[in-house]
Amino acid sequence: MGKKDTYDDLPLRVDLRAKKKGEPAVSLRRGGAKPKRLSNLKPSRIGPIRGVSAPATRTPERLGSRRVVVKARVIKMTAYGVGAAKLHLRYLDREGTGQGAEREGFFDREGEGIQRQEVDAIREGEPHQFRLIVSPEDAERLDLKAYTRKLMGQVESDLGRKLDWKAINHYNTDNPHTHIVIHGLDQKGEEVFIDREYISNGIRHRAAELATQELGHRLEHEIRDSIQKEIKAKSFTRADRELIQQSQDNRITFDVAGDTPAARLQRSRLLGRLQELERFGYAEKVAGQQWRLADHLPDKLKQLGQYDEAMTRLKRAEQQLGYPANGYRLHDSTIGNPLEGVVLDRGLSDEMSERGYLILGSRDGVLHQVPVSNLSQEETRVGQVIRVQVLEEKSVKAADWNIAGYAAAHDGIYHAESHATWAIEAGKITPAQQESYLHAHQLRLNTLSNLGVVKSIEGNRWQIPENLPDQVQALAQKDSRTTRAVFVAQHQLPIDTQVTYRGRTWLDEHYHELIEDSRPQGVAIKLRNTAVLRAQWLAGQGLEAGTQASRSALDNMERQTLAAQVRQKTGLPFRPLAAGESMQGKVLGVVDVPSNRRYAVIANSKEFSMVPWKQEPLPPKGMNMAIGINPQGRAWSKQIQKGIAR
Repeated sequence: MGKKDTYDDLPLRVDLRAKKKGEPAVSLRRGGAKPKRLSNLKPSRIGPIRGVSAPATRTPERLGSRRVVVKARVIKMTAYGVGAAKLHLRYLDREGTGQGAEREGFFDREGEGIQRQEVDAIREGEPHQFRLIVSPEDAERLDLKAYTRKLMGQVESDLGRKLDWKAINHYNTDNPHTHIVIHGLDQKGEEVFIDREYISNGIRHRAAELATQELGHRLEHEIRDSIQKEIKAKSFTRADRELIQQSQDNRITFDVAGDTPAARLQRSRLLGRLQELERFGYAEKVAGQQWRLADHLPDKLKQLGQYDEAMTRLKRAEQQLGYPANGYRLHDSTIGNPLEGVVLDRGLSDEMSERGYLILGSRDGVLHQVPVSNLSQEETRVGQVIRVQVLEEKSVKAADWNIAGYAAAHDGIYHAESHATWAIEAGKITPAQQESYLHAHQLRLNTLSNLGVVKSIEGNRWQIPENLPDQVQALAQKDSRTTRAVFVAQHQLPIDTQVTYRGRTWLDEHYHELIEDSRPQGVAIKLRNTAVLRAQWLAGQGLEAGTQASRSALDNMERQTLAAQVRQKTGLPFRPLAAGESMQGKVLGVVDVPSNRRYAVIANSKEFSMVPWKQEPLPPKGMNMAIGINPQGRAWSKQIQKGIAR
C-alpha cells in the first residue's frame, strides 16, 4: 500500500503539545511512526492546540470544493539554518515575481511593503521557523493578500495564539502562490509548536475551505478541466497516490462504478490517469479491468516532472536569448569535462529546498542545466561567463584547516559564529563575506558529521578531533563520495556590461575566437555580436581589439580607476611603481577587480601604491610589508618587522 497523503516533506515531527522544561522543541520522528491524531489526544494533554478540532484536520474534501496545495518545511535556527533561511528569503524577494515591475515586498496581518531585512531578523531565543507555500488552484481569481490574512487568522484561531508571520506573493509561475514565514516564537515570545498532522492536512483544509467560500464551489466544467489537467500531468499526482493505495503488489482491478455521479467521476478519473501512465510506459493493462503499475512509480514520476521542468526552463532561456539553440543537455553531479558558458538563468529547482540550478549557454550552441547549491546560484549573475567542473576531493579542504585550527585554540570545540567574528577581526574576511563564510563552513561541518568525523553538541558547537586533516585525508582515499561541482567566474561582469568596461574583459581575451567562429549558433551568435560592439568601443578609445597593446592599456585603465577610488577614500596621492622601484608601508587591503585580478594596497603616511597579488594566504590589514617591481617587471612583496614602515 502507498504512503498516506501528507503533502509535505517535513523531516521532523513538530508537536503542539506542551513540552517539559529542557525537552527538545523539535524531535525526530523515528522509524516511520505515525503522529497521533488530534482527535485521539486527551483533553488534558491538548494544551496549546486548544481549538484544533478533528474537522480541521480530517474532514474529507467534498466534490466541488476548491483545491489548494500546501507545502511546508521546518528550518532550525542553527548557524547553517540562519544562513539558509536568509538565502531563501533573498530568493523569495527577488525581482520579477510580483504583478508589477517593482518588488511588492512582504506583508503581514496589517502592513504591506515590509522590507526583507525585517523578515531576516532572528528573534532572540528563536529555535526554528516554519516555511509554507500555499497554492490555490484558482489563485488568479483571488486577492491573495486578503486570502492569506484570512487563512492565517484561522490558523491563529486553531492554535489559540497570535503568531509572528510574514508573507509574499509570487505571480511568476502558471499558478500564483504565497510564501509564508512563521517565526518560532509567537507575539508573546512563547515557543510555537505545530503538529505535523495539522500542517499536512489542517492548513490545507482551512485553505480549501476559504477558497471555496470566496469563489464558490467548482462548476462541472471546472471540475472536468481540473481532472483533465491532473490526468495529463507529468508529475506525481493525487490520482497516482490513490492508485497506489488501492493496489496490491502493484496490481489494481476496477469494479463496476457505483450509482452516484461522484463514484462514476472518480472511476473515470483514475482510468484516465492509468491510460496516461500507460502512454508514459509506467502502467500496463493486464486483462479486462486489471492493470499493473510500474515499480517505484512515485520516483519515476518525480523524475519525469523534474525533466519536464528542466526542459521548460531550457526552452524559456532559448526564447529569451533570441537565437536558436543547438540542443539541450541535463547534467547531474558528474558533469564530465569542464563546461564553460554564459549564465542565462538561475534559480531554485524547488522553492522549498536549497537545490539550485544554472542554465548555461556554451559556445557550441548547446544549452545546459547544471545542478548547484542555492548559495552557488546566488553567487552568479545572469550574463556572466563561468567555468563549471567536477573536482575530486582527494585532499583536505581549506575549511578543514580553518576548523581544525580554530578548534585547537579552543579546547577542541568549534563554534561557527565565533570563528566568523574572529576572521573579521583578523582581516581574513570582510563583514559582507560573513554570511557566505558561515554557510560554507557549516556545509562542510554537516558533511564531516555525516561521515562520522566530527560530532555536533549543544549550543551549535562541534567536537573536533585533534587530527581532523589526517582523518579527512584517510577517509577521502576510501570513500567514493568525494566529488563536487564547482564553478569559477571567468569575469565578474556580465558580457553586456563588458562592452564599455575600462579594463581587460573576457571578450578581449577571446576576441579573435568569437569573431572568426564559422559555426555560430545560440549563445555564440550573441557573443560574436557583443565582441563587435566591444571592438567599436575600443576604437573610440584609440585601441585595436584583440591586441596585446590594447590589453595592456586596459589593465592600466583598471589600475587608474582603482587608484582613484582609494585616493578618494584615503586622501593620499597614488605612487605607481616603475621597474626597480619599491615601497614600504601597511596593508590597507587586498582588492578584487572585475577582470579577476587582485591588488594589494600599501600605504604610509605620505602616499599609497598597489601591486598585483596572486599568492595565498592574503596579507591581513595592518601588516607591515615591502612591495616592489623587479627589473623584469614582476611584482614582489615581503613581510617586514614592525617599526620599519615609514
